[in-house]
Amino acid sequence: MKFAVGMGRDEPSGAVADLVRAAEDSGFSYLTFVDQPGMSRDVYVCLTIAALSTRHIRIAHGVTDPVTYRPWVIANATATLNELSGGRAFVGLGAGGPYGKEMKSRPLREVRAAVEFIRRYSAGEEAEFEGVRMRSEWMRRRLAIYIGCAGPKMLQMAGEVADGVMLASNADPVILQWRLEQIEKGARRAGRDPASVDVWARGMIYVTKDPEMARREVSGYAVNSARSLYRFMRQSGPEIDDLRQRVERAHPGLLEDCRGVFEAWSPDQHERIDTAASRVVTPRIIDTQHLVGTPDHICEKLAHLSQIGIRTFATVTYTLLDKRAMVRAIGDRVISRLSS
Repeated sequence: MKFAVGMGRDEPSGAVADLVRAAEDSGFSYLTFVDQPGMSRDVYVCLTIAALSTRHIRIAHGVTDPVTYRPWVIANATATLNELSGGRAFVGLGAGGPYGKEMKSRPLREVRAAVEFIRRYSAGEEAEFEGVRMRSEWMRRRLAIYIGCAGPKMLQMAGEVADGVMLASNADPVILQWRLEQIEKGARRAGRDPASVDVWARGMIYVTKDPEMARREVSGYAVNSARSLYRFMRQSGPEIDDLRQRVERAHPGLLEDCRGVFEAWSPDQHERIDTAASRVVTPRIIDTQHLVGTPDHICEKLAHLSQIGIRTFATVTYTLLDKRAMVRAIGDRVISRLSS
């Protein structure tokens, strides 16, 4: 299994170089930075620091969207990073949302059109987006594109067109299995081998002898998935109904726990500790979203995820108090163990 780490929620720009070097030295294969202009440092400045401060780790947005930056800007900036880093940059793209941007999520068709544009434009071909046609003077290397998503339509679309998928935070095998099935459905519809799509599961890895010691920090990020899962489950449709039944069978009461987070949440609490929403996060939510505990416990959970087809697991530093120390602990006590 490979490992990714998401950064950028609240790191000062001056701390980025040391932290990304720690991630590379600890054995992480991928590194992403958030694109949240109203909350976090600029994604492209952080990615540039990462490109200049590392030698091997691959870098991407985690994720950007086709409104904050238009697709031709995303392609041009990422291709420049790819050139600067010796071929290590790729695109992380999603539908956006009210996370430091004050915008609504973009329609599925717009994300698909952005993927198709970036793919053609970065390869040096003429490409069109919303009636605008253009060709790059210098780009000739197609960029890999990963889509961040959670809903059935977006997952299926990702299976059709993406090189990889960054799944929304949740480390529960039941939910991940359902998501993998949606990606496979889309891939087969497009005549693709589902195994050709690199799928990342995401949830915090927190190495500790006492899970209660982690509660304050991991609850701040658990809010994301708990809130989105409950909001998502309020919808209807055959795929969603199927998932709801699976979750209720496997984790009776989990959706009611998530409802409490949903009702307590407000945008200013996004990926922060000690908020009203984080205080109502239950141990059951943490257990289904994150990998918290001893190296033995974490590796056992990772082995289970590997069995259902997860090949990359992404953790984050967003709500960690000592980010560098935990990155090092994951490398020393989890990644190195699985590598050997």
